[in-house]
Amino acid sequence: MSLNQSIITALASMLALASCSGRQIDLVIGTYGHNIYETAFRTDGSFGPLKAIPSENPSFVIKDGPGHYFAVSENDPFSGVYSYSESAVTAFSEHSDFCPCHLLRLDDLILTADYGRGSVSVFPIGNEVVQTKTCSIFFDGSGPDSVRQSHSHIHQLKLIPNEICSRLGIEGDWILASDLGGDCIYLLTVDDEGQVIEHPELTIKLEAGTGPRHMEFNTGKEMLYCLSEIGGKVFALQISCRDGAPYFTRMQAIKADLADAAGSADIHIHPSGKFLYTSHRLANDGIAVFRIAEDGTLELSSYHNTGIHPRNFRITPDGRYLLVACRDSRCIQAFRINPADGSLSGQPVSTLQFDTDQPVCIEF
Repeated sequence: MSLNQSIITALASMLALASCSGRQIDLVIGTYGHNIYETAFRTDGSFGPLKAIPSENPSFVIKDGPGHYFAVSENDPFSGVYSYSESAVTAFSEHSDFCPCHLLRLDDLILTADYGRGSVSVFPIGNEVVQTKTCSIFFDGSGPDSVRQSHSHIHQLKLIPNEICSRLGIEGDWILASDLGGDCIYLLTVDDEGQVIEHPELTIKLEAGTGPRHMEFNTGKEMLYCLSEIGGKVFALQISCRDGAPYFTRMQAIKADLADAAGSADIHIHPSGKFLYTSHRLANDGIAVFRIAEDGTLELSSYHNTGIHPRNFRITPDGRYLLVACRDSRCIQAFRINPADGSLSGQPVSTLQFDTDQPVCIEF
């Protein structure tokens, strides 16, 4: 990881801890609708009032310090990237017809995962404001599902954590890009000119027709977990280093969507490192809970129903609550987590309701 990225990561960690200190956690909520929202989640399990910032379909958001955010506008044919400061939009950079659904900050760049075009695009940042797009790299994948896998659909970008790179001797910044359409995960780097470089010899190939969607790293066990949307499986991959580059070995594929609804969505690890959670939609909507074994493999331990169409979810830094954005119920539900087995409370301890906008992303 570069020095600038290390500094940014350290500052972000300190700011996250600061925002979670005291009696509440500051939240930003992305939606399908006409607003992005600010609110708070209190340590007693309740939500604060909502504050709306007008934006069009700001579906996925990242927080970059108090009052500073970036979000994709998943609003084809008028998609783009927003930057925000002090509860207001500071810029909108056009990204028409690319349908970006996820974004990542790397130093002074924003990278977007473009579902519509099967691409990754680059937007510089100047004075914390998003600038005009400089480049895109396109992928040419496909899968056996003729409707959902007719071409590449890049769904998420994840940076391999510095802790893993340092321990294993992996050199530089490495980005993983999941391709739902091509049943694989691409490994990318960014050169000094801000160009994205693909490393096809390192591409992680997964089972045909499974549709990899979201990923999560287990830094303590040097593992990558990838949730497939169509196949409803979690792939557990061991990370190692070969000649300074990351290398992934598949250890396990375990079913998470027992209803075979082909709508698996998000994946996160509990702060304790003991449990992994996945969200599932389209049938038997809910959250699956896995125990993480000493070798990093998984065992399904429980399943808990939620509101309709649970997408993104987050676990509070203290590990006490899981907050899940239920798109079609137009709400965010807060469930208490049992520290002994990772299970969720039978009913939400509180619910944050939206009038018209559909919450799909929660960021601390």
